[in-house]
Amino acid sequence: MGGRLQDKVAIITGSGSVGPGWGNGKAIAVLFAREGAKVVGADIDAEAAAATQAIISDEGGASIAVVADMALAADVERMVAAAMDAYGRIDILVNNVGMAIVGGPAELDEATWDRLMAVNI
Repeated sequence: MGGRLQDKVAIITGSGSVGPGWGNGKAIAVLFAREGAKVVGADIDAEAAAATQAIISDEGGASIAVVADMALAADVERMVAAAMDAYGRIDILVNNVGMAIVGGPAELDEATWDRLMAVNI
Protein backbone atom coordinates (compact mmCIF):
# COMPACT_ATOMS: atom_id res chain seq x y z
CA MET A 1 0.00 0.00 0.00
CA GLY A 2 1.39 3.41 -0.83
CA GLY A 3 0.46 7.00 -1.33
CA ARG A 4 -1.78 7.49 1.72
CA LEU A 5 0.23 10.59 2.63
CA GLN A 6 0.95 11.74 -0.92
CA ASP A 7 2.23 15.33 -0.95
CA LYS A 8 1.51 15.89 2.74
CA VAL A 9 4.25 17.73 4.62
CA ALA A 10 5.19 16.07 7.90
CA ILE A 11 7.51 17.27 10.65
CA ILE A 12 8.89 14.35 12.65
CA THR A 13 10.77 15.34 15.81
CA GLY A 14 13.40 12.95 17.09
CA SER A 15 13.80 11.52 13.59
CA GLY A 16 17.35 10.28 14.08
CA SER A 17 18.54 7.14 15.85
CA VAL A 18 21.75 6.84 17.79
CA GLY A 19 23.38 3.44 17.68
CA PRO A 20 22.24 0.33 15.85
CA GLY A 21 18.66 -0.16 14.81
CA TRP A 22 15.87 2.30 14.26
CA GLY A 23 14.05 4.31 16.86
CA ASN A 24 10.41 5.33 16.56
CA GLY A 25 11.17 8.70 14.96
CA LYS A 26 13.40 7.26 12.25
CA ALA A 27 10.88 4.53 11.46
CA ILE A 28 8.01 7.04 11.31
CA ALA A 29 9.98 9.39 9.04
CA VAL A 30 10.93 6.65 6.58
CA LEU A 31 7.46 5.08 6.54
CA PHE A 32 5.76 8.45 6.05
CA ALA A 33 8.09 9.12 3.10
CA ARG A 34 7.26 5.70 1.64
CA GLU A 35 3.61 6.76 1.79
CA GLY A 36 4.41 9.90 -0.20
CA ALA A 37 4.92 12.49 2.53
CA LYS A 38 7.53 15.21 2.27
CA VAL A 39 9.42 14.81 5.54
CA VAL A 40 11.05 17.41 7.74
CA GLY A 41 13.19 15.29 10.04
CA ALA A 42 14.30 17.15 13.16
CA ASP A 43 16.80 15.84 15.67
CA ILE A 44 19.27 17.23 18.17
CA ASP A 45 21.95 15.01 16.57
CA ALA A 46 22.95 16.31 13.12
CA GLU A 47 24.52 13.03 12.01
CA ALA A 48 21.46 11.01 13.02
CA ALA A 49 19.09 13.41 11.24
CA ALA A 50 21.25 13.28 8.11
CA ALA A 51 21.30 9.47 8.17
CA THR A 52 17.50 9.34 8.19
CA GLN A 53 17.34 11.91 5.40
CA ALA A 54 19.79 9.82 3.35
CA ILE A 55 17.59 6.72 3.66
CA ILE A 56 14.57 8.68 2.48
CA SER A 57 16.49 10.26 -0.41
CA ASP A 58 18.00 6.92 -1.43
CA GLU A 59 14.46 5.53 -1.68
CA GLY A 60 13.38 8.45 -3.88
CA GLY A 61 11.53 10.39 -1.20
CA ALA A 62 11.59 14.08 -0.34
CA SER A 63 13.15 15.09 2.96
CA ILE A 64 15.13 17.77 4.72
CA ALA A 65 17.05 17.36 7.96
CA VAL A 66 16.93 20.05 10.62
CA VAL A 67 19.10 20.10 13.73
CA ALA A 68 16.93 21.28 16.60
CA ASP A 69 16.62 20.96 20.36
CA MET A 70 12.89 20.78 21.08
CA ALA A 71 13.47 22.40 24.49
CA LEU A 72 14.62 25.63 22.82
CA ALA A 73 11.94 27.89 21.34
CA ALA A 74 14.40 29.39 18.84
CA ASP A 75 15.23 25.92 17.48
CA VAL A 76 11.54 25.02 17.16
CA GLU A 77 10.89 28.29 15.32
CA ARG A 78 13.83 27.57 13.00
CA MET A 79 12.49 24.05 12.34
CA VAL A 80 9.07 25.43 11.39
CA ALA A 81 10.68 28.10 9.18
CA ALA A 82 12.77 25.42 7.43
CA ALA A 83 9.62 23.39 6.74
CA MET A 84 7.82 26.44 5.37
CA ASP A 85 10.82 27.46 3.24
CA ALA A 86 11.20 23.97 1.79
CA TYR A 87 7.56 22.97 1.30
CA GLY A 88 5.33 25.99 1.93
CA ARG A 89 3.11 24.39 4.54
CA ILE A 90 2.89 21.85 7.37
CA ASP A 91 0.15 19.20 7.37
CA ILE A 92 1.33 16.77 10.04
CA LEU A 93 3.36 17.05 13.25
CA VAL A 94 4.62 13.92 14.97
CA ASN A 95 5.99 15.14 18.28
CA ASN A 96 8.07 12.03 18.88
CA VAL A 97 10.96 13.50 20.84
CA GLY A 98 11.13 12.76 24.54
CA MET A 99 13.49 11.76 27.29
CA ALA A 100 13.41 9.70 30.45
CA ILE A 101 15.64 9.79 33.48
CA VAL A 102 15.80 7.14 36.17
CA GLY A 103 14.45 8.47 39.42
CA GLY A 104 11.60 10.64 40.51
CA PRO A 105 11.38 14.35 41.21
CA ALA A 106 12.80 13.94 44.71
CA GLU A 107 15.99 12.33 43.38
CA LEU A 108 16.68 14.76 40.53
CA ASP A 109 18.49 18.07 40.77
CA GLU A 110 16.62 21.13 39.57
CA ALA A 111 18.57 21.52 36.31
CA THR A 112 17.87 17.90 35.31
CA TRP A 113 14.19 18.26 36.21
CA ASP A 114 13.93 21.50 34.21
CA ARG A 115 15.52 19.86 31.15
CA LEU A 116 13.18 16.87 31.42
CA MET A 117 10.14 19.14 31.56
CA ALA A 118 11.38 21.40 28.74
CA VAL A 119 11.85 18.47 26.37
CA ASN A 120 8.78 16.45 27.27
CA ILE A 121 6.15 19.11 27.87
